[in-house]
Amino acid sequence: MLIDQILKSELTPEQYNAVVDNSKEILCLACAGSGKSRTLAYRIAKLISDNNPPESIVAFTFTDKAADSIKRRVADALIKTGTSPTLVGAMFIGTIHSYCQHLLGEMDAKYRQFDVLDDNKLKLYLLSRYPKLGLQHIKSQREVGQFAVISEVSNAWKLANDELLSFEKISEEDPLLGRSLQDLYDGLNADQYIDFSLMIRLVVEALERNDPAINKALQNIRHLLVDEYQDVNRSQEALINGIYERIDSLLVVGDDDQAIYGWRGADVRNIIEFEQRYQNATTHTLATNFRSTTTIVETADAFIKAELAALRINKNPVSHSDGNIEHFGNLWFDNREEEAIWIANRIKQLLGTKYIEKKNDGTEIERGLTKADFAILMRSVLGGTRSGNPPHHTEFTNALSSLEIGYTIEAEGGIFNRPHAIILRDTMELLREDGVSREDVKALFKTAIINHFPNADFNALTHVISAWNTKIHTPAGGARRKVYPQELVHDLLHAFGVHKTSFDDDVLRDLGVFSSIILDVEKVFVSIDDSWRFQNILNFLSNVAESGYDASTLDLVARPDAVTISTVHKMKGLEFPVVFIVDVIHSRFPKNNSSYSGWLPHTLLNDALERGLFKTDNYGEARLFYTALTRAERILYITGSQIQPGLKNPKKPSRFKLRIAHDNIVTNQDSLPEHIQKVPEKRRIDDNSMPTSFTEIKDFLECPMKYKYRKILGFSPSVPELFGFGLTTHTAINKLHQHYPNTTPSKDDAESIVDEVFHLKHVFPSNSSERKGPYENAKEKAKEIVSRYAENYPQDFIQNRQVEQSFEIKAGNALITGAIDLLLKEDENGQILESKVIDFKSMDYPDENDVFFWINLSLQVQLYSHASRIVLGENAKAGAVHLLKANPKNGLPERVDIPVNVEAIDSAIANIEWAVNRILNQEFPKRPSALKCGTCDYNRICSKIPEYFQTEETPPPIHIPESQGNKNVMVRAFSDFEN
Repeated sequence: MLIDQILKSELTPEQYNAVVDNSKEILCLACAGSGKSRTLAYRIAKLISDNNPPESIVAFTFTDKAADSIKRRVADALIKTGTSPTLVGAMFIGTIHSYCQHLLGEMDAKYRQFDVLDDNKLKLYLLSRYPKLGLQHIKSQREVGQFAVISEVSNAWKLANDELLSFEKISEEDPLLGRSLQDLYDGLNADQYIDFSLMIRLVVEALERNDPAINKALQNIRHLLVDEYQDVNRSQEALINGIYERIDSLLVVGDDDQAIYGWRGADVRNIIEFEQRYQNATTHTLATNFRSTTTIVETADAFIKAELAALRINKNPVSHSDGNIEHFGNLWFDNREEEAIWIANRIKQLLGTKYIEKKNDGTEIERGLTKADFAILMRSVLGGTRSGNPPHHTEFTNALSSLEIGYTIEAEGGIFNRPHAIILRDTMELLREDGVSREDVKALFKTAIINHFPNADFNALTHVISAWNTKIHTPAGGARRKVYPQELVHDLLHAFGVHKTSFDDDVLRDLGVFSSIILDVEKVFVSIDDSWRFQNILNFLSNVAESGYDASTLDLVARPDAVTISTVHKMKGLEFPVVFIVDVIHSRFPKNNSSYSGWLPHTLLNDALERGLFKTDNYGEARLFYTALTRAERILYITGSQIQPGLKNPKKPSRFKLRIAHDNIVTNQDSLPEHIQKVPEKRRIDDNSMPTSFTEIKDFLECPMKYKYRKILGFSPSVPELFGFGLTTHTAINKLHQHYPNTTPSKDDAESIVDEVFHLKHVFPSNSSERKGPYENAKEKAKEIVSRYAENYPQDFIQNRQVEQSFEIKAGNALITGAIDLLLKEDENGQILESKVIDFKSMDYPDENDVFFWINLSLQVQLYSHASRIVLGENAKAGAVHLLKANPKNGLPERVDIPVNVEAIDSAIANIEWAVNRILNQEFPKRPSALKCGTCDYNRICSKIPEYFQTEETPPPIHIPESQGNKNVMVRAFSDFEN
């Protein structure tokens, strides 16, 4: 079938017109639920069908999850147009931040080993370098607490980068703040950290100075697509414009009515004034809503028109999704407890209701609603806690609990509203001061621990506390020691008897999120080997982690089958069959107006403040309420109540609630949807349940429970010895190829590169210039490895180019992502003559005949050989593992060929597909063995009781190297399993 016929059969006319438009600049206005991801996917497929190389396409998404979803849609679109879905791996689809990180690595390989700091880790960095950054002086000047300083300096740093403000100009207005921000910039670079805001700033600055390195990195790019364009800030817009100046086309997709991040710098004018900036731009409007009922769509559109008037672009959406049931209520209650009880009872009434939904191919699915189909949305979940009142969610969680309806709180501080994480934190708090008493441990054990951890062992706990008291509070003056708190967490959980207790997943997930917080600590603090450092971590847990982490902070799959309680901001891009928008009362939704109160000099922000940024106003609140309305598919209730806890005066409905009107809206609390039928409950399989990473799949094929601990529950391992050695060695090899693309480097050249890039964050350099320590020994080892590589493999550098390439492998409905090293041989014109997959590894060589060592290595090379053949054609013919620590003088080969014939590759793909199907079927049996469990990151919390898969289907054996007898070995979930 011709591409045009496929597009017309798969798309609406409005989607089709946007996809086939050949204009250089295109604005695509996408109403809520209008299929913008589908439009983007087919736009990319159309570019490929027009003979654009996949590497010429870049698509920006707002989140990683959105990127994964669009990748899957692109893969499906490519299949329908007769093209291999593996081409997705050759293009870039991801967040602006991750693309900037990629560009920085292309410009200079050293950036590939920089650790990325999110908001929480940035605050940890400020905490860990508090005196070094001079923050104590700001504390004295401002007369505020330590964590207020950390929060405000963090915000000032991000805002300065987002607005591209000069640190020098900040210093002229506020010398202490400007000096600290400049020191932070210098410190991050020296310590090899980078945050999201700095990534973008560095690339924008390179674009503005027309840096040859950035031009080289962008030389193959021709087409840029930007999703959620209404949410870009100043630096992101500068990035988009800087890239577009160097390429052929720009398509932006968004909806000004859903611009909800103005308070953090997103400028809705970017999309509203797009046609003014690009005079030749064409505009397409996707006005058909495939998500919500006619009543919801018409009500939401009337609301936003009335609230924003001429400050928005008119789109006139229409519904295409009334479905088998619908209901819309605008209700008012006497008090908040009554409101919450009504909502809990309504959820109970609707559980199991027959729900018919259409798939993209037109087929229908019939299922009964489950708890995961319900969302309770509010303006603020934790509001009121600062004034001493309970969190806003309290009445709702109490009402749900009374009916035994499970819930998850997708908002700040979620895990610290529940007992198990609190107990873990309180137990660590016992170690704040040196010499904790047995009586204090016993008191906490009797009053809290044993009540929630029924298999806790008091004697084991006292041993853990005593051992860690010594580790943490050893007097200063000796050599620095490596003391990692993740080990403490695992030791405590073992003493709590977690490995003996059958906890529900929601309890384990809370503990897993706590583990992830500690992992953030370990990534920033080199060690916690003294009282000051440990006390700071405890302070962080109480002051930052309390409001900065929850289950949604992690990139977890398989969300629990539970009612979602959330702020509206966290639900952007999601949808639910049934939505309750609660607390729609005066001064709460909409929230009262507020202006910028941060520490950056207001004179430097005049332009942004005049644009209405960094504040809360009625327009932004209206867009937020519109976004909440359009999360609902079939059933929507807007509620509020007169009597509120902690407030003396009765509340009135907000003007947002009063503005909601439609002939089909009910105000009777007893009204129920018509034609309710009950069928067995069945969860929707959403995109977030899909595994996406080869690393995740590798864990599953070794032991499914290991996958569950890491990916579903969020547990983290301790930082290993010499953490980062493999990365910094690999970076040195990348940099060597960047510097010597056509000539062979000498031993001195290789060692010079190592001197330039070598960096370990978790090993202390020696304090003595005469005595070498582990850091210096590791650096010498890296020099030996890299120089030996250059000496033994000079052919890798002659008309060869080494690149790290991402690949996407289609496995059923999932798309599995990974990265591999490619060695490309090119002619004088840069045309690829031959390619070889080379997986560089810095791990130790295995014991003789250790077949398990080769399973994952072989599987990875085979998968990526398959992908590279499709991307590079028949030029990709071989694959190998290069073991950097191998020494040929000892008779050990460095480069070991991996079987990449058709049979080997088919077997590898079949293993991935088998794993994906088991993951989607929620099969996570424990597959223990003495060999595996002894080295497993989770052996202290796992029961290690053998379990079996629900299916008798097994994957085929993996083909491992001929040097191992060319054996075909089952993955370790089968070949290394003791039942």
